[in-house]
Order: sequence, then C-alpha cells, then structure tokens
Amino acid sequence: MDRLSRLLPSPVTSGRGRFVALVLFLAVALAGCGSRQPIRKRTFETRVPTCEEANRLAYRAVTSVGYTVASVQVARPGQPGSIEAKKEDGKSGKVTITCHDESRATAEPDRSGEPVRLLAGAADKPGSFPHVFTQTYNILLSSQTLADDSGPAGGVSLVLTRLGSFESQVELGTDLPKAGVLPVKVVVTNNSPRPYGLTAEKILLSSSSGGGQVAPIAPPATGQGAPLRGDITLQPGQNMTGYLFYPAGQYTSARTTLIDKENNEEEGFSVRFE
Repeated sequence: MDRLSRLLPSPVTSGRGRFVALVLFLAVALAGCGSRQPIRKRTFETRVPTCEEANRLAYRAVTSVGYTVASVQVARPGQPGSIEAKKEDGKSGKVTITCHDESRATAEPDRSGEPVRLLAGAADKPGSFPHVFTQTYNILLSSQTLADDSGPAGGVSLVLTRLGSFESQVELGTDLPKAGVLPVKVVVTNNSPRPYGLTAEKILLSSSSGGGQVAPIAPPATGQGAPLRGDITLQPGQNMTGYLFYPAGQYTSARTTLIDKENNEEEGFSVRFE
C-alpha cells in the first residue's frame, strides 16, 4: 500500500479540481489520438543457406512432413544432390539441392507432376509435396537464421551432436555409422572472461545399457572434417569445432572436465542427449 500511494497522484477534493483534471485528461487523450503512429510490419530476411545447411535442412524438412527418405545423394559444389521421398499412402516427392559454392546453395522440390503455375509467385497446391516441403524448409532456415543472429550466451558451452548416416556423408564425406562408427560433432565456445581447457580424449559417453563410460576411438580416415585431439585451450571469445568418434551404440549423455587455466581448478561438465 505504501508503494502504491507514492506512485499514484494525490486525490482531488474540490469540484474545480475535478473539472481541471477532466480537461487535462481529455487533452492528453486527444493528443495521443493525433500522434498515433502507423503499425509497423515486422519482417524477417532469410539468408541464402550454405551448401552444408541446404543438405541438412532439406533432409530435415522431408522427414518432418511425414515422408520417408527413399534415396539420397549429397550435394557438393559442381555436383547436384537429390532426396527422393515417399509415403505409405503412395505419395512421393523429390528435392534437388544445388551448391553454387560452399557458401551458397538452393533446395527446390520437383514440380513436374504438379499443375503448371501460370503466374509468377503463384503458390503450390496446398497439401502437395512441393507446398509442405517449401513451407517447412523455409521455417527451418528462418529458425537457423534467428539462432545465428541471437548472439552467444555467457559462460562456456559444449554442444555435442550425434551424426547419422546422412549427416556423416554431408559433413565427413562418408557413411561412418554403416561401418560401425558413431561420429559426434563437437562445438566448444568460450564466452567467459577466462581461458578454459579440456582434453578431447576425456569427453566420455555414457552407454544406455549401463556399460559405463566410453572413450573416443582413433579417428578413421575421412575426406573432410577435422578430428579433435589432445589438450585444447580456448581463450575468451574463442570457439572450436571438430569431431570425435565412438563405437556404434546407444548413449544417453556425455561427461568431461573443464579446467580454469587461471587457477587450474577443474569443473565437471555433463551434456544429456535428447
């Protein structure tokens, strides 16, 4: 009550006071109406995806709309890629991915079996594969753009991403899960004001079968992608991306130890897989 009484104006007791208050209220209201600003429309600009993003997001878009991937060819600069999709009800679709270079790519659904769009910019038939794919792909790309523009959070972040057969082909150039190897993409970002370190071989995965913690194995020969090795130190503002490799299996979480380089204090770090 004390705080409210200090924030609210003093009560008006006289009739003239009430009249003055009413006039002032009307004047403010009219001024507010006269200075009303037009509603601003919020727009989001979606950037052109990289070759890696176009491959990855096109694959996610196909599986997100209820289709099964029947075949896939990873796109690379100078080599178009494609994803053929099908559904149990007999519907099918195809996406062509074109990488102009590593930084610019497109993913377009095949519209050969759809009605001809006579007008430029005309929409696809609602519910058709080109329609649901394009809508979902654009949403995923917009979400990626917003995430990239949101800026880093404070502290030290450790992001581990298990790669399936398709992602392994996109990022490493070969299907490692088919050969019994689980590749894991590791992104470490130090947004703290202090240097931190970790040891790649001490990033351990916990087996879902209760078999204890599993250490990385020797990196297999791949055409691309840098494996993480040895002791790593990240200065404030620095980030690092690399890959670790584990025996194929089901894992629930990862655990490692970060070292504050200023005082050599160790901090446990745990990441749970979704």
